[in-house]
Amino acid sequence: MSASPLENFPIVVPFTVHWSEMDAFGHVNNARTFTWFESARIAYLARIGLTGPTAAGADTAPGGVGPILATTQADYLRPVVFPARLVAGARVTRIGNASITFEHAVAGEEDGVLYTRGSSVIVTLRYAAHEKVPVPQPIRAAIEALEGRSFSPASDTSR
Repeated sequence: MSASPLENFPIVVPFTVHWSEMDAFGHVNNARTFTWFESARIAYLARIGLTGPTAAGADTAPGGVGPILATTQADYLRPVVFPARLVAGARVTRIGNASITFEHAVAGEEDGVLYTRGSSVIVTLRYAAHEKVPVPQPIRAAIEALEGRSFSPASDTSR
């Protein structure tokens, strides 16, 4: 995908728009954007090893630490209509003390048309105690390796 708005996103997930995703206004319902963002974010988190405890209670990360979504937002740039093949990307823009900020984008797979961009923040949480914990050093290192750059030490201790 050269010259794509997602070329600098280390994680890109493809999607086919389904007819059932259309709403009464003749375009894909806005809520789908958050599902696309989520899928790219989860692929990113899996790649860096931050998958956390499973719903069945199994700890898949050291110390039972996993991600929990704190906030998400989207800017809708143009409507998506059926049929379409899309790609959703995720990249990290900031690593806080106990949070990771993602940038998201959704574009046409073939033409690179940018449909939506947005962001989300996840907090690293020790699920058993439901307490925020610092982003583990191995996770920080994995993000820096995937992004190909260093992030300055966290100065924000609120998240």
